[in-house]
Amino acid sequence: MKLKIYLTTLGLSLSILFGSVDTLHYDLTIFGIKCGEISYLYPQNNQLFITTYSTGIVDYIFPFKNDYNTTFDTSFYGVKHYNKIIRQGEFKQRLDGKWDAASKMFEYEKLASFQRPDSCMNLFTFFARVNKERGDMLDTQWFPVEHEGNLFKSRVLIADTVTMESRGLSVLCNHFRFDLIPLNDQIKMLDRSDYFSQNIIRPEAIKQIWVEQNNPRRIMKASVQIGPISITATLKQ
Repeated sequence: MKLKIYLTTLGLSLSILFGSVDTLHYDLTIFGIKCGEISYLYPQNNQLFITTYSTGIVDYIFPFKNDYNTTFDTSFYGVKHYNKIIRQGEFKQRLDGKWDAASKMFEYEKLASFQRPDSCMNLFTFFARVNKERGDMLDTQWFPVEHEGNLFKSRVLIADTVTMESRGLSVLCNHFRFDLIPLNDQIKMLDRSDYFSQNIIRPEAIKQIWVEQNNPRRIMKASVQIGPISITATLKQ
């Protein structure tokens, strides 16, 4: 038993350090200029760990390293636990939340609790669903999403089908538009939030995702455009 635990822990540690088939790495660019990278890791089927970090000159001017860790229900991708640790220049923040099935509340530690429908997702479990389920099964469907005390409805719409390259191979992808619409009056549970969490919900943000049509259904590319500013994450080759 102890040997099994040791081997499992060692395997997970090595996968985090050196990458595995379940770890994806993305280049993060703004105006086409690289400013950071993203790691996207499934340590288990019901967990998703995402880390964004600065690289190059940005790491000297305005360093950032943000971790977003989520545990979810694998049937409907409802969020069970969410944790983020933010380090953006001088700005530091930690947020912890968990789902209480008995009260049907999502509870943020030392902050507030919110009534939510069963199997309510957050943004990260929604991304997990997009990269686990067939695009035609998700197309046009609305899903509830909890985001830092606010309830949204979200969906993806297939805009077209495109061919992208990955390691010299042509990959057929669904190009989705990603919609996120508030279902109630917006509250401000946090005085301030990280760049991603704060800007992804802006009504003028144009959000797009390109996902491999067939297994393993990797997210090949994602972008958010707000006015003239475009931020893109592209799967590393």
